[in-house]
Amino acid sequence: MKLTACPMDCFDACEIVYTNGKCKPSDNYITNNKLCKNFAYLLKEKNIIDEELENTLQKVANKLKQANQKVLYYKGTGNLAVMQKIPMQFFEKIGATFAEGDICCDGGGTGIKMGRKYNVNPTIEELQSSEVILVWGRNFTQTSAHIYKLVKDKIFITIDPIQTPIAKKSEVYLQIPPKGDYLLSKLLQQALNNETIDPRDLKKLNITQEQFSKTIELLTKNKVSVMLGIGAQKYKEGADIFHEMDKVFDKLKLFEKKNTGVWYLGNGAYPYENKISVNPTKTCTYADVKFDDYDVVFIQAANPVISAPNSKYIIESLKNTFVIFMGTTANETSQYADIIIPAKTFLQKRDVRLSYGHDEVSICEICEENDYAVSEYELTSYLFKELGLDGLLSEDEYLDCFKTKVRDKPDITFTAHEIKEVELLDMKDDEYYLITSKHTDSLNSQFKYDEYAYVHPNSGFENDQLVTIASKINSIEIKVKNDEKVFPNSILIYAGNKEVNKLTSNQLSDCGTNATYQDIKLTIKAS
Repeated sequence: MKLTACPMDCFDACEIVYTNGKCKPSDNYITNNKLCKNFAYLLKEKNIIDEELENTLQKVANKLKQANQKVLYYKGTGNLAVMQKIPMQFFEKIGATFAEGDICCDGGGTGIKMGRKYNVNPTIEELQSSEVILVWGRNFTQTSAHIYKLVKDKIFITIDPIQTPIAKKSEVYLQIPPKGDYLLSKLLQQALNNETIDPRDLKKLNITQEQFSKTIELLTKNKVSVMLGIGAQKYKEGADIFHEMDKVFDKLKLFEKKNTGVWYLGNGAYPYENKISVNPTKTCTYADVKFDDYDVVFIQAANPVISAPNSKYIIESLKNTFVIFMGTTANETSQYADIIIPAKTFLQKRDVRLSYGHDEVSICEICEENDYAVSEYELTSYLFKELGLDGLLSEDEYLDCFKTKVRDKPDITFTAHEIKEVELLDMKDDEYYLITSKHTDSLNSQFKYDEYAYVHPNSGFENDQLVTIASKINSIEIKVKNDEKVFPNSILIYAGNKEVNKLTSNQLSDCGTNATYQDIKLTIKAS
């Protein structure tokens, strides 16, 4: 029997017991003897192998040895264990440019650190001891299914433009318009200050006085925890929106002592002496990177052709440079690679799995051997040797940083800042918001993808009707389905859909280097 952990980009970070050639869920309190269907999909993936691996690695080394090159290092989150970052040691040594920030949550994280200094989650025990859980822009039952089961009997309040499964289970559900989070935060602060609320503002947010009053009652008369998702920060003012939301949580005294009440995608490596990461000397912004500004692009565990905004821009840029791709499976981005390095899977290498949702630490052992792929550490060690570099520590020295679980939490002193007002998008009658949520059968660009655009029935389209959806960037043809759970005047296209990012802009957020997927207006018409 050996232990490892699910590598997927997920709050739960489940622990795996490997025995007799099979993966079984552990009985620790998060995993609790159950694994999700996405993990089953993961095990069925066809992994890349290379029977001429030594030749391939030599080609990589020869390419990176060439003088006077501009090299870009672009890392995704295909495997969330800590050793995925070890190639940073090599690329910093050779003076590469690092794509910094992300396309997912950096705007929200920046907004959190604006007032709290730290983006670190409380313990799950704090969540379990709460009486009311406010779920804001997060599909809690699906993106954190294991953590949800620990608290499924609590009272829930949900704020989301989509009537998610957790919304149906909630005592109060506020179906606000996209980007309505800032105004709602202002109104909640006013109510907590016993100020009069303008009913016209509630109407703008699609909220009744009864719903609002019930929300205030539940938030002020119970011990409250908050589960934040990434939806509210997919705008250029995403950091400001999150900071305004944090002002509400401060008034509810959720930051007292060691941040006992608010969860986001927290920094799981916070308490550790992390010897793996580096502070790169040269950087560019992740969400609007222009690949063909570089002579060599090294893409690791990422699929920007599907996941990054403005797909056409990404593809044209990749065509005009030399691409080295490292990953466990082929994807839409690897099609543009000049060299493909097969990466070892989570079962084939030593590692440590932290979580951005809880404090558990999983030690990952080698469960299977594979001579036709390479781990991140093995590649880094090889390149250090081939290029005559020094300074790389042993694998044990890096892994030992995380061997002992540390549950230290920083003291939070919240500082409120004056920020500019964030307006709702000014929509014409024929314009629609874009909403990009996660789907239960996919994880970012992995596994099955949903091929539809979902609209409210009042939009007037038939199920399976082919429509043209356009933004200022591009247009796509796609089939629609009607769904009453979608906010009127919105179009829901799930993350991982292969068409949606043809519509999105590579405009960056004002603070933090985050993509602004939902800060666009769409039109829709029958094709």
